[in-house]
Amino acid sequence: MLKLKKVQILGFKSFCDRTELKFPGEGIAAVVGPNGCGKSNISDAISWVLGEQSAKSLRGVHMADVIFAGTRDRKPTGMAEVSLTLVDPQVYEGPVTGEPEIDVQNELEEDDWDEAGIRTAAADATEAHLAEVQPGPLDGSEQLEEQAQDGVAADASSGDAPSEIAADAEPGPQAEASTAEPSITPENAEATGVTEPDAQASVAAPNAVVLKIRRRKFKPMQFSEGEIVVTRRLFRTGESEYLLNGKLCRLRDIQDIFMGTGLGPESYAIIEQGRIGQILSSKPHDRRAIIEEAAGITKFKTKKRLAEARLEQARINLARINDIFEEVTRQMNSLKRQAAKAERYARLRDEMREKLRVVLASKFAQMGQEEESLQGGLAAIAEEIQSRNETVSAHEAEHSERTQRGYAIENEIARNSQSLNALALEKERATGRRASNEERCAELEARTAAAEAELERAQTQLIALVAELETNRQFAESAAAEVAAAQHEWQSRQQ
Repeated sequence: MLKLKKVQILGFKSFCDRTELKFPGEGIAAVVGPNGCGKSNISDAISWVLGEQSAKSLRGVHMADVIFAGTRDRKPTGMAEVSLTLVDPQVYEGPVTGEPEIDVQNELEEDDWDEAGIRTAAADATEAHLAEVQPGPLDGSEQLEEQAQDGVAADASSGDAPSEIAADAEPGPQAEASTAEPSITPENAEATGVTEPDAQASVAAPNAVVLKIRRRKFKPMQFSEGEIVVTRRLFRTGESEYLLNGKLCRLRDIQDIFMGTGLGPESYAIIEQGRIGQILSSKPHDRRAIIEEAAGITKFKTKKRLAEARLEQARINLARINDIFEEVTRQMNSLKRQAAKAERYARLRDEMREKLRVVLASKFAQMGQEEESLQGGLAAIAEEIQSRNETVSAHEAEHSERTQRGYAIENEIARNSQSLNALALEKERATGRRASNEERCAELEARTAAAEAELERAQTQLIALVAELETNRQFAESAAAEVAAAQHEWQSRQQ
């Protein structure tokens, strides 16, 4: 019987920083707190680390909802991690039970409590752990290094954990495929145990698939005998991994370990609110599954089902082999005829090669005689080529001299052409200046005529204005005389 020792939670729902819950005593452990403080998240974390695949059972919509989503003062984390430590009291060397680790201090100095510093340190530790375990791409140098090293087989039964692991069992959901579950064949899987996902694994199927996974070096961890540590991680990128005593494993390996012990996402060890009523109102077949789990026969029924599946697969393979054997038997007569034809072909080919050697030897002698006659003809042709080369050299020298004279004449023609072009350009410029001057003279004459006409109009207007000024002056003088007479008359009347 295994005993729960401690639970470590990091980035799971409301637990943004690493939180460790220890269970040192015996009996019942109660988690007390107000509504919304995260009590149910502890049971959800235990169910999740034991392999729960339903986000709805964890009170979420998607599996990524279990990762800490952040608050106003804290950004979201990139990973959720839960570690469950179990011990076997009969084998475990350390203390299984003991006094609760409670340290009560009534008086604390004011300077000792720095909440902001503690939160900052916890956030930094969380980020550092996330950067350490976050899987990344495999670069070239690391790939060469990994090819030079041998794959390390991880023993899933470290400590006193059960050693029977159904390596040929069907893999977990693809949502948790970051562990790669590299089952090659049932024989290889049973021989090597749980292999790390940093090796290139091929699946034994009609369509073989090669998985290339990044190798990550995990820190060596020391575990006591009889101690089992199960860890599950989920990254925001969708990658997930399971660890058993610090070594990567498959979900099936963890399920095999806890099969028959009552621990598991669908077992009777974890009963949430409303579960008892659901069990009582469920069908007899569903209640039988819980009773069988409590009796410890579920593990054997699962092994029986897997063995039957392997037997069925073996029957299918045997039927395919029989079909192939029958097909090959039917093709044997055709293959015999083809073999006889092949033997006859080989015999005729050897005979043809012997006759071909005789023909080639006579032809080779004939070609030797033709070569001697051709050598004499080639010597005569070479002398004729030499004489013609000398004639061609003389013609090339004469051609070079005439070419130089042609270049000199072309240069002189080019200079004359440039002089003519310069004279033509100067002529065009002079013609342009003359035309511009003529246009300017015509414009000035037009302006002079317009100015003279304007002057005449101004003189005429001046004469009219002078006459009007004289008329206005005479009117002003008569008005002044009338005003003076009126003033004189007014003065006389007053007297």
